[in-house]
Amino acid sequence: MSEKTQEGLDNLIVEGLNSEKGELDLRERELDDDDIKLIVGSDKILGVTALFLEYNEIGDEGLQAILDSEKFKHLTALNMFKNQVSDDGVKEMAKSKTLLNLSELVMSDNKVGVEGARALSESKTLSNLVSLWVGDQLGDEGVRLLVDSKYLTRLNLLTLYRNNIGDSGAIAIADSKNLSKLTELNLNWNYIEAEGIEAIANSKTLTQLETLTLTYNPIGVEGVQLIANSENFKNLKLLDLYETSLGSEGGRVLAESKNLSNLQTLILIHNDINDETKELIKNSKNLPNLTKVVFLPPKKAED
Repeated sequence: MSEKTQEGLDNLIVEGLNSEKGELDLRERELDDDDIKLIVGSDKILGVTALFLEYNEIGDEGLQAILDSEKFKHLTALNMFKNQVSDDGVKEMAKSKTLLNLSELVMSDNKVGVEGARALSESKTLSNLVSLWVGDQLGDEGVRLLVDSKYLTRLNLLTLYRNNIGDSGAIAIADSKNLSKLTELNLNWNYIEAEGIEAIANSKTLTQLETLTLTYNPIGVEGVQLIANSENFKNLKLLDLYETSLGSEGGRVLAESKNLSNLQTLILIHNDINDETKELIKNSKNLPNLTKVVFLPPKKAED
């Protein structure tokens, strides 16, 4: 049960409201469902088209309060990263008329699983989405439902990190005919190996990617060879291979690739790449646009 008062919440609204941009920023405010119920009743909320609620404790009841409020019927962006929304909340969201204008939805690090993915995939309401972050319990089945949706066909950004996705899920993404507009794909913290990478590398749909992030997927040398040899990645500007079991051999493969000439940023932290190969990558004529390559994690600030 929240101990915040209406006055205190009104002050948070005033502090977080950018009327010029139509943004209400209430991230990291320790808000729960009861707080949201009070917030939606506040007369301080005017003209909000983007609502940021990251890092709170909002569950299905709080989300329902937002969906029931006329004050949010013009939302184009809803960010609920790191909250407590479950499949039941997503089901209500998927059929809510409040979100007809929504183009960006962030629901990563909630309690969304297969049934939530099913609701999203069957939602006509959310067919205007161009950016979707969702998780973290989808698994391969949930991913397959999302990418096969006949309504989610406008996506240019799809973030599915930490969803227990394996090669089967990656193959479903690669085989989807609905992702031709995708320019950014985030598959960090999953279990994709070379077989899944091969499918993505050979996909007839995923040919416009500019950002591909694969942090903590054990793709190994075989996986990076598939990336380096695929024309699908000719438009890549950012490639994140943080801790993907490459070693120096995998590093040399990247340096010798003829398909990554547009790459600007390359993340290779925790891959046991020796100094000779690091220099080879940094000075590679095959990577003429590479302006940032990261081999070491950022140093922690000293107390």
